[in-house]
Amino acid sequence: MEHLPVAFGLVFDPYVLFVIFAAAIFGLFVGAIPGLTATMATALLIPITFFMDPVPAIGAVISCSTMAVFAGDIPAALLRMPGTPSSAAYTDEAYAMTRAGKGELAL
Repeated sequence: MEHLPVAFGLVFDPYVLFVIFAAAIFGLFVGAIPGLTATMATALLIPITFFMDPVPAIGAVISCSTMAVFAGDIPAALLRMPGTPSSAAYTDEAYAMTRAGKGELAL
């Protein structure tokens, strides 16, 4: 139990939070472009993480890949083109909901 405050101190460091935020924004842009996958976003981010400490590097990779998978839902619901392969399963349903005026609910 004594390791929990140390872990929170490592994760909630301002530099680590900035890196996580920047990687999430990068994942958002890459994932929202149809044809670019979360794996590609992570592969583009890996060379940058070589020069970081382990905690911000792992946080960047996780937040980038998670945001890229989520961002693939945006063109799937709005344009009927899945942004990532994981968004292909419900593209038709999300697009139908958007055409019915329930785009916010689909996303």
